[in-house]
Amino acid sequence: MKKFVLIDANAIIHRAYHALPKTLKAPSGQLTNAVYGFTGILLGILEVEQPDYIATAFDMRGPTFRHAEMADYKGTRAKTDDDLITQFPIVRQVLKALSVPIFEKAGLEADDFLGIVAKELEDEHKDIQTLIITSDQDALQLVRQDTYVVTPISGYSKVKRYDRDAVKEKLGVWPEQVTDYKGLRGDSSDNIPGVPGIGAKGAARLLEEFGNLDALYERLEEVKPERIRELLREHEDSARLSKKVATILTEDGDLGFKIEDCAVDDFDIDAVRALFDELRMRTPMRRVEALSKEWEQKRVEEQWISLF
Repeated sequence: MKKFVLIDANAIIHRAYHALPKTLKAPSGQLTNAVYGFTGILLGILEVEQPDYIATAFDMRGPTFRHAEMADYKGTRAKTDDDLITQFPIVRQVLKALSVPIFEKAGLEADDFLGIVAKELEDEHKDIQTLIITSDQDALQLVRQDTYVVTPISGYSKVKRYDRDAVKEKLGVWPEQVTDYKGLRGDSSDNIPGVPGIGAKGAARLLEEFGNLDALYERLEEVKPERIRELLREHEDSARLSKKVATILTEDGDLGFKIEDCAVDDFDIDAVRALFDELRMRTPMRRVEALSKEWEQKRVEEQWISLF
């Protein structure tokens, strides 16, 4: 099968920023730890996965449709460090230099782009395997037969790859139940309340028995113990809204996405070298040079094969 890699840029940049020391700086004094870490993961993806297609998605600043549904959505998150904010434009420069497409849309989160594209690939391109690269566990709801979530643990040399069984093992529910799970349990990182008093194990147990949120409320009188039944009754509106807000979009007609625009292509190595020299990223540059040589050799071999 061909392979399409979708990268949640915001999630990976945040992870890199908090994982690497703030001693990594460009000669200008600009902090580059998030840039360095993100670039290392990106190059690892290209080296290990050797994708046929690749794209990145960014969150856009400002409210999303989820804030219209739940005013306090993500309301407890701390303000993003200025040292991190200044690195986002540099990551975009790196992506542009390496010919990796960037997608974003006002009102949507990066997760939504991943969900919409993954669903389109699942429906219309049966010969493509999709890898979603993110550290955000919300994306586990997108796992399907040929769609996997891959979470970097140490650069890209050590990762956790989630198929359906791995999601079940981690959360106690199947991918298609993740939004119901969040409707019950909530998600403190996004300030999604769920049903107070129901935790991870309780949510998984209820979904094991009833399947999904709608079926649970249709059979509410069967829920035991009574304390849980009354919590569910009292907080039904919160459960349903929490599920709605936690659900990643899988349909949107105006993303400007075309699969042919995402084909992995060669890059201007001189432009990459100029940027990486400016950022003092010598080790990543050596990896880029090795990749470029490998791709050139592959093209030569394919040309020879086509002659016979």
